Amino acid sequence: MRKLKTAFFVLLPLAFVLLAVVRLAVGGWSNVEAVIAAAALVVAYIGTLRAERPPDEASDLADRLADQVMQTARREAGNRDVPDSRGIPIRCESGGALPGTIEELADHLLTKKGPVVVTGERGSGKTTLGLLLPLRMSSAQQRPIPVTLPLSSWEPRLTLREWVALRLAAEYPFLRATPRALERLIANGSLLAVFDGLDEVPPARRIEVVRAIDEGWSRSYVLTSRVEAFTGPVARRLAGTPVARLLPVDAAGAAGYLESRWGDVPEAAALVARLRAEPAGPLAEALDTPLMIFLAARTCESGHTPRIDGITPHIRQGLVAGFVPAVYRPEPEADQRWSPEEAARYLRFLADFLRRRGTHDLAWWELHHTLPRAVIPAFQAVLGMALFGPLCAAVTALFGLGAVGWWFVLAIGLASGFAVSLARQHYPREARPKLRKTLTRRYLLRRLGQGLVCVVPGMVIVLVLYDGVTYALTDGAVFLVGFLAASLALAPANVDKAGTPDGFLRNDRAAVLLAFAAGGLIGLAMGAYLGWWMETGLRVRDHVWLLALGHWQQTLISAANGAVLGAAGFGVTMMAPSAWGRFVDVRVWFAARRVLPLRLMTFLHDAYERGVLRRTGPYYQFRHELLQDQAATGPTPPESAPPAPPATKP
Repeated sequence: MRKLKTAFFVLLPLAFVLLAVVRLAVGGWSNVEAVIAAAALVVAYIGTLRAERPPDEASDLADRLADQVMQTARREAGNRDVPDSRGIPIRCESGGALPGTIEELADHLLTKKGPVVVTGERGSGKTTLGLLLPLRMSSAQQRPIPVTLPLSSWEPRLTLREWVALRLAAEYPFLRATPRALERLIANGSLLAVFDGLDEVPPARRIEVVRAIDEGWSRSYVLTSRVEAFTGPVARRLAGTPVARLLPVDAAGAAGYLESRWGDVPEAAALVARLRAEPAGPLAEALDTPLMIFLAARTCESGHTPRIDGITPHIRQGLVAGFVPAVYRPEPEADQRWSPEEAARYLRFLADFLRRRGTHDLAWWELHHTLPRAVIPAFQAVLGMALFGPLCAAVTALFGLGAVGWWFVLAIGLASGFAVSLARQHYPREARPKLRKTLTRRYLLRRLGQGLVCVVPGMVIVLVLYDGVTYALTDGAVFLVGFLAASLALAPANVDKAGTPDGFLRNDRAAVLLAFAAGGLIGLAMGAYLGWWMETGLRVRDHVWLLALGHWQQTLISAANGAVLGAAGFGVTMMAPSAWGRFVDVRVWFAARRVLPLRLMTFLHDAYERGVLRRTGPYYQFRHELLQDQAATGPTPPESAPPAPPATKP
């Protein structure tokens, strides 16, 4: 019913636009009809924008969230080698207050209330715990629902609950449709918040973050941190809270995991043999965390033998530095899209971008910040001239104006390109029409300015071709109302399932294509109106072969012409500040400079499949900060790296 109501109120304003065109074409509106139509249009929008939502059902929302959390965890489990029946044996130490293995700890957290702190060294499995929790849930009806919240994305200007709500809405965008139910989920203890990565918060702000969590989250939560970051005032603030420290993986556990999962790989068999032969040796010390075991296993799977000789730091350094070249190793019978050198170059750019932004979340819609200031105006001017040039030239040729169309090309391309480049980039939009529920004066003024950029060129064309300003004003009014209606109908993305980077991009691209379609529909109606009055209203009459045609032929040709121009004007104006439009600029610019691939999303998804990146909602992240640091610094110079030993076979 709600979808039907929304569709009705989206189509109603457009119906009034079409009705206005028809009535004007056959003789004009009476004053009474104009007042009734205007009142109905206002009522339609007020009824849509201010209508009360039906009561939110927090329990239904919780079930849906739990289902999405479990599905997302299952998708990520394979890429991250999350412990299962054959997983890496990760043990915990808590002085008897908590269970002794990570699986038992996850079960404890899902069933017992109260805060718990989990500490460990780099790569010891702290983040893995947040992914393991939903995998241990028995059903979508189990409570609480574990949700991982990276503390690196904490925004100091927000309260704890505001930040939690924003983060959850980013990862699971369907929650935006029911903000009150989301607030109740946060308040009534339905969520088990996993505040991940206290060590990634600047030291000066850690006590502030811990205080906010301790005071603002009265229900169960998990706080993860490196051992060295959970000391001093931070530890004293949470004195009395159970602390579980993740212990190093011993040689027997690492060997058993590698043998059970990768025993048929000769390179992995070599590691197993060395681990069992030297359970206290440098290799066993190097492979004492799930991260290092993961890097070693993936390196072996790619056909490489990791460095197993030398001191422990060199072995670890070799695993981190050699991971990307190993997983991008060319295979004789496979279609290798990117060489190890190209992949390292692309990853270095992305890692440097994240470092400069001070975040671990890679959002494709934020990459436009790396573009030089002149790039976006130049791209939009070129796009405007390339698209509107042939169209304006064709229109003016129909009316015998010759080269006038090319002047329109230059003026429209430069002016509109510069104007739309000043607009703030939109957040990724929803693919389906969904009206905004709240409006601000600033938003309306921005959309009005953007709409004027769209309609003024068309008004100028009509003013040149038709006698009197009535036709131009009618054209401008109809297109401006239609543009505002389309802007209100294309609200920010609100997909029906947990957001993914590719899903956000597809949605935003589809929203822009809908704008093309809306512009074509309104242009069709406006062109029909102008075609109907062509014989009496045309200013330019010499060499206009359309006047020799029949009345309906003039109307049909004008309608087709208006549809093409309307679609182009609407679409380009919507695309220019859209997330997808700016992302196209990013891809073209950096592909030309060879620092990013043209098919950037394909590369990111491929890196995710290879285990270099991981995915959190609509964001990509490096598999671990060690890999991000290594990607940012680039390949290790040959002279500083320990010599690689020959491949060892069992």
